[in-house]
Amino acid sequence: MKFLMYSQCGEGSQILQRIQSEGNDCALFIKDKIYKTIFDGILKKTDNPESFIDKDTTIIFDMSGNGSYADSLRRKGHYIWGASSFADDLEHDRQFGFDAMNNAGIMIPEHKEFKSFKDGLNYVKQSEQRLVFKPSGSMPCKLTYCSQDSEELLAYMPFVEQHFGKDIDSFILQDFIEGVVVSSEVFSLGDKGFIGPYNHTVEVKKSMNNELGPSTGCSGNIVWVCENDRIITEGLSKIEDLCKKHDYIGPIDLNAVVNEQGVYGLEWTPRFGYDATPTLLYGLTEDFGKIFSDLARKQCSELPLINGYIGGIRLSIPPYPAEPKQGIDSEKFSPNKGVPIQNWEDHEANLFFYEVCVSENQELCHSGGTGVIACAIGEGDTPEKSLELPEKILEEIILPDKQYRTDLTSVLSKLVKEAETHGN
Repeated sequence: MKFLMYSQCGEGSQILQRIQSEGNDCALFIKDKIYKTIFDGILKKTDNPESFIDKDTTIIFDMSGNGSYADSLRRKGHYIWGASSFADDLEHDRQFGFDAMNNAGIMIPEHKEFKSFKDGLNYVKQSEQRLVFKPSGSMPCKLTYCSQDSEELLAYMPFVEQHFGKDIDSFILQDFIEGVVVSSEVFSLGDKGFIGPYNHTVEVKKSMNNELGPSTGCSGNIVWVCENDRIITEGLSKIEDLCKKHDYIGPIDLNAVVNEQGVYGLEWTPRFGYDATPTLLYGLTEDFGKIFSDLARKQCSELPLINGYIGGIRLSIPPYPAEPKQGIDSEKFSPNKGVPIQNWEDHEANLFFYEVCVSENQELCHSGGTGVIACAIGEGDTPEKSLELPEKILEEIILPDKQYRTDLTSVLSKLVKEAETHGN
């Protein structure tokens, strides 16, 4: 079989490498030039995606933002997994996402959208509630901010306006809801609806132990297959009709805060999640190539997943978690480009690599980028056991200035138990 991965920054390259290892013909296109060297020497690369595509090629999109192009390919009769204009709107236009929740009958926290920082600051001054600041646009995702009180937010918002205001189309000020944050996911086969099983993820975003440091995409997570519990029935399952209406083919995830009062939708992730997707896919029991080919063709009836818990811990090096500005020289942004990664070979099956390539000496090294190296993954019949192997792997890997959290067994296990309690 033939596969093309259309990638923004190379995040899903390891998925394609797994498909290639199964004997398939694969090619990788990376759009952002800062990440062009990711998986050099490991995967065949192309700068012209359509030159590789034929009528039988399965095209996998590993990130949002390219939905219009995916739609154009689908109109030509190609088999697409993981992108559409509908999905882009759902994720990047926060009000559109909230409207989708509201129309589907999913509870949402009280919120108000603003295009003016002046109006937003006045709203904060008048509000007596603890608020969360959530911007829409092309700004760094780390700007989402959960304040402790109004004074804290009044100090933060002028900083955001000064440094990132031109990149923010609008922003939402949302009431803070106490509870446990859970992401629930299912795969959508367009007009054929959802296929099981659903899965839940809990994750931590802060880069340092004890919830210190800047937020990241994910510092660690635990994923598990779930039944149609309360979190699913009051949340994600209600969006199925809308996904069928838009013929959306790909993963769909609802991030929600859950407490005794109910399930409150926060945001949508209609794409692969990092590191939730690598962690989930570790639990697949059949070839990746066959599964993704069947998914794109709406021929898959159920995901073949293991039971139990699957845990992942992210490994990085500086300058992570910094994010590059548009136009920055990749060499200047990646001072550790080319640094060797050693002592990983015995654990290859449990590592999902991100920014790596093969050097001239045929050694695995950092390819350049933000400094995200890998996610170490394991499984177990308890949340605690799922992280035993990832911790061991990261202790043994030899990598200068390696970074990872060492408190995740206790932190994530507690979140899993809280989620399961509220799901019953």
